[in-house]
Amino acid sequence: MIRKSRLILIFIISFALLLTIGNMVYPSATKIVLNVLWFTALSVAAIFVVMGVMAILGMKKEVGRLMEIFMEGSFSVMDLIDFIKQVIKLFIEKVKEALLNLAPVFSYIAGISLYISTLYLYKLVGKSFDVTAMTVLLSIAGAGALAYMNLPGRNNLTKTGWRYEFGKRVNKTFIDSFEVVLFAFFLTMDSTNLFYVPPDLNVPLRANILGYDLMERGFNPINGKITLIIIATSIVTEVVRNLLKIAYSARKYYTGWLESEPENNVTDRQRYQNIKKAVRLTFAESKDELVRFVSFTTALIIVFLLFPRLKLLSLATVSLTLLVFDLIFPIRLLTRTRNRDLISVILEKTLKI
Repeated sequence: MIRKSRLILIFIISFALLLTIGNMVYPSATKIVLNVLWFTALSVAAIFVVMGVMAILGMKKEVGRLMEIFMEGSFSVMDLIDFIKQVIKLFIEKVKEALLNLAPVFSYIAGISLYISTLYLYKLVGKSFDVTAMTVLLSIAGAGALAYMNLPGRNNLTKTGWRYEFGKRVNKTFIDSFEVVLFAFFLTMDSTNLFYVPPDLNVPLRANILGYDLMERGFNPINGKITLIIIATSIVTEVVRNLLKIAYSARKYYTGWLESEPENNVTDRQRYQNIKKAVRLTFAESKDELVRFVSFTTALIIVFLLFPRLKLLSLATVSLTLLVFDLIFPIRLLTRTRNRDLISVILEKTLKI
């Protein structure tokens, strides 16, 4: 064995000497030989790297098969073509699987980009102009977009396939990240100490409506009338939304009884009794949710009183926007899925309700 190893070493040294001499005597011919050797070395290196990537991606069986093909010397053209097709197909599947796992990352990147760009635009406008109108428009746009994305049935994709699964995951994660974007934006929109905002944009904002300064704290008794108006508008709007939910659900029960029990809906008294029954049944089912609604709304208003009145105006605008969406898309009023938006989750954990 040692003798054979020495013979191999002698052969390599001799071959290197021949190449050196050939390069001096026949440079053109030697260059061809060197090019062939260089191409062979690159091919071996490329195959080695490909096998390494395949092994990292979990394709160990395919790497073993490739090694067997090399060792057995049965690397025919047809075997090569068939093997390459299988490797490419499996590689694409692995890439698709990796993209599915990375789908939330794309949504988070989109959410962060949306937050930064919106905040920069808001600060840029606020540097020179009153931001009341822009705040109202952003509140409407944000609440409307979130309400549309959460429409019942919109995310229930019946189609199958990698593309639809990828889109479903991206969509679901983007909705969650969009809620965070809205929360973060309205939390930081008036801050003057944001390290990721240029110093020339970290300036106090101006917001006035009907002569009232909206940048004053909500609990400030000075010009407290505007604070009371905004709070009353928010509460009344949310009460109307919940009453509409009860009314639409009760109507659904009543309509069902009209179809299933027509004999019990003949007289006015029977209809009146069934209406009361439907309302009571709906109220009993919604009682826990109504308690949460009262608690959440009260807690939100108390918290927002610590901030400038502009944020209270945003809260009232969001409530009005959601009321409009409830009327445009009545299916939102009939959906019994529990509200799991970011603010609700935070308050639920805090208040233990």
